[in-house]
Amino acid sequence: SRNARGINIGGLGAGAGQDMIGLNIGGFGLGAGERLAGINISGFGAGAGKRLTGLTISGFAAGSTEVVGLTIGGFAVGGEFIKGIHLAGGMVHVVRGGQMVGLAVSSFNYFKGSQNGLAIGIVNYAFRVKGVQIGLVNIVRDNPKHLRVLPVMNTSF
Repeated sequence: SRNARGINIGGLGAGAGQDMIGLNIGGFGLGAGERLAGINISGFGAGAGKRLTGLTISGFAAGSTEVVGLTIGGFAVGGEFIKGIHLAGGMVHVVRGGQMVGLAVSSFNYFKGSQNGLAIGIVNYAFRVKGVQIGLVNIVRDNPKHLRVLPVMNTSF
């Protein structure tokens, strides 16, 4: 359907052409053409064409152009603009020119744009940082050459 509101449950998957708002549960996946909002739980993947908001828990990955709220992905969380708390086993990713605002915790935090907040991971990478990276290897691309790659912690200098 075009829009789904309320309690939306699908054994294999649940989706809407435009917006899906409410308690959304998909055994394998959840998807909305524009906006997926509320409490979103999927066994494998959750995504929206424009905006993913609220509490999202996905067995493998969750993403959208804009991701706002508490997002947990078994492997990955990603988008162009992500704001809130993002937790993933593998990677939290922001596409080129995008922005992460808040907290990102994963093995590899990979921001091809700016990081505004705290990133905790084994490897952290960002073009620009207003905040702190904590991890084994921390890379801030726009830092002076000798401060681009640092162990333990990095920030913009």
